[in-house]
Amino acid sequence: MARVSKKVSAAQRGAENAPHRIWKTAIYARLSDFDDVLRNTESLEVQISYIKEYINHRDDLMLLDVFADKRCTGMNFDRPEFERLLKALQERKIDCIVVKDFSRLGRNFVETGQYLEQVLPLFGVRFIAINDNYDSLNSQSRDGMLVPIKSMINEMYSKDLSQKIQSCFRSKEARGEIYTPVPFGYKKDQKNHLIPDEEVSDVVMQIFLWKKSGRKEREIAKKLSAQGIPTPFTRRCQLGYMRNTSRVKDPAWQPAFVTKVLENPVYTGTMIYNRIAYDETYRKIGQNPREDWRMVPDSHPAIISWELFDEVSALREAEQAVRDERKKWCRQRRENNPNIFKGRIFCKECGEKLVCHWQSDGLLYFYCKFCHVSVSEKDLWNGIHKELRQRMEEHKNLKKLIQKNSGKSSLEAKKAALNREMEQMAGNIVRLESQKRSGYEQYVLGKLSKEKFLELKQGLENEIVEQKQEKSTKEKEFALIQEELQQKKQTVGSTEVRLTADNLQQYVKKIEVDRRKITCTEFVF
Repeated sequence: MARVSKKVSAAQRGAENAPHRIWKTAIYARLSDFDDVLRNTESLEVQISYIKEYINHRDDLMLLDVFADKRCTGMNFDRPEFERLLKALQERKIDCIVVKDFSRLGRNFVETGQYLEQVLPLFGVRFIAINDNYDSLNSQSRDGMLVPIKSMINEMYSKDLSQKIQSCFRSKEARGEIYTPVPFGYKKDQKNHLIPDEEVSDVVMQIFLWKKSGRKEREIAKKLSAQGIPTPFTRRCQLGYMRNTSRVKDPAWQPAFVTKVLENPVYTGTMIYNRIAYDETYRKIGQNPREDWRMVPDSHPAIISWELFDEVSALREAEQAVRDERKKWCRQRRENNPNIFKGRIFCKECGEKLVCHWQSDGLLYFYCKFCHVSVSEKDLWNGIHKELRQRMEEHKNLKKLIQKNSGKSSLEAKKAALNREMEQMAGNIVRLESQKRSGYEQYVLGKLSKEKFLELKQGLENEIVEQKQEKSTKEKEFALIQEELQQKKQTVGSTEVRLTADNLQQYVKKIEVDRRKITCTEFVF
């Protein structure tokens, strides 16, 4: 490090002796989430304007670009605009950086020191911190302990600030105040307590009742849009909770808006804190587990009951379990069923090969990249067998060549029915587990007596055991059918030939598809 410092010092002394050099200058500004919370820091626009005024009074600085990171912590350098600034330095587009003060560059003592003492001098970059009266070109400001002391103070300030903010949040939680965006269906009074929004609170109740009746989130969203119900964003704008409403165009109700309402326990009159998980830079990374939530019951008027919320939550979890099982099946199907039509299916319009695409529902589709030609695997098989039957009518002897397995279709149907039943049972188990967990939460909140909780718990556990036993029986039956199908496949005689995925490539040479999804198959025989 000392050797680098000597070289750097020589380069800087050379730059100091060049009185007429014009530096290619960039502004760097930063604003963190903490700055927004405390409301005691200048905005990015004010920072940039302040630095521009400084540069305009300097004859040796020529402003070329502005880099500004918003909602980025100073405790690390993982920031998009700072990364762009480093790239500009590497490409020699910039050789001077101006900031308002050291804290805008960073609050981490070690990393900030590395950039100031090693990285920036290595590229021959001049660094200016206006309020700290620091200029790396000036030997007097560069020497001594100014930089490390300032960096240490900034890091200590950031840590202290974090503790103060957390303490402030805990105080608000104890008073039942809300410091996050106001949920749809509520307003806040002068003490930051939630009160029902009379104009849309009944909409929240209706959303839960629709979901309880079995409606999908997409259906609910369409009904709300058709009725002209304002979206959560629109309602926040109407209540004056949004500062800048011009930057976002309000869409119609989306399924995600409905989901956000259905999954929020705040409508039961319980304030939930610590639901959202953040990383060390205070960016949202997901949701904390339920046991880490801080719950304050009866903090505000309820719109729905806990019973309704738990019932809807159990229903949504069961639906999610079925979707997850479906996705797992689709993923396995894609892995176990390669594209058997590869190299044999073409677009009749332009002659290009069709590209295969697996849908989320596990179905295989084929499409042309140049024409509006597409066909599903099911329609493709139907077209092939239709042409095959025509060919068999023309050549009667082909009936002996191609034979179908008579018992296979019924077994496949029974297999599919069993699979649906097992998926339903898996969903029931998830729902019952959710009800048991919700019962415990109601017991902890004092909404359910110990006797009622133990009775509910025992009943649910018995039902879970029954569902698991029945599911196990179905799984054994499913395995037997699977084995029987495999045996039928192996016992087919050598003279029997079935047009299946196994022998398609043996009998089909080329397939063409037009815009009307009509196939034209060229057989080998």
